[in-house]
Amino acid sequence: MYQDQPEPTPITYPGDTRIATDFTYPNWKSLFKLFFIFLLYSIAGGILLGVFFADAKNLATPLVKAFLSLVLYVLTMLFTVMYAVKKSKKLHSSTAFDFSFNKITGWVVPVVIISTLALVVGLERIADIVPMPAAVQKVFEKMFTKNPFSLINMIIAAPIMEEILCRAVVLKGLLKNYSPQKAIVISAVFFAILHLNPWQALPAFFGGLFLGWVFYKTRSVIPGMIIHATINASASLVLFLPKYQHGFLSALGMPYYLVLCVCAILVFGAGYTIIQKKFAQVE
Repeated sequence: MYQDQPEPTPITYPGDTRIATDFTYPNWKSLFKLFFIFLLYSIAGGILLGVFFADAKNLATPLVKAFLSLVLYVLTMLFTVMYAVKKSKKLHSSTAFDFSFNKITGWVVPVVIISTLALVVGLERIADIVPMPAAVQKVFEKMFTKNPFSLINMIIAAPIMEEILCRAVVLKGLLKNYSPQKAIVISAVFFAILHLNPWQALPAFFGGLFLGWVFYKTRSVIPGMIIHATINASASLVLFLPKYQHGFLSALGMPYYLVLCVCAILVFGAGYTIIQKKFAQVE
């Protein structure tokens, strides 16, 4: 029987027989305010960054910009998490907050990595559903570069901070209020909206469904961080490819791309089945 931590007044998750803690933040309504808190911090940080570079134009090098953007992102997410945790504690009987850094067995790591690499094939196709205008494409190319701080932001900072917020705080709270299916969908929508643009939001939603399901099954934020880092690392590899090879289809050609899609479906299905069976007690 799973238990986050000993509590005097435990309740159960809807649809789950295992014991949970007694706080109920957030519900879907409170996520609106949480999103605007995140947006407010982002805007405030962006203004401060703009003022800094306006006064110190000689420091506006790509490396400095990437470093300060990394610091700004981490602080924005940190303040948002702190706000959410504070709200949670008001409805919680304990002064401590469990971020679900629960240990996982060794086999989980390769299974989620391989499953995620297969999922990336589908996420790339989903991302192409909404065409990106050329002007927006240029903005993204400036934002995501080979700069080491930019890569650290994508592969390390974002997976850690976003999984803590969207799964360890948001989804964990939603599971106290709703059925697992509904909670996972709501958390995936919130995760998608945090990206602030439709080109990332759409694949983020579908990726968020997998991330949420894995968190629900394992009750640990660690597999989600691994999955998230794998997705972002795969995306960052595009930076090192010639422009004409961006995307699996353009790089492989149609016959090999179809083979890749079939293999990806089979591999992802196998990974899903393994996790489902190994954590069947969650149902």
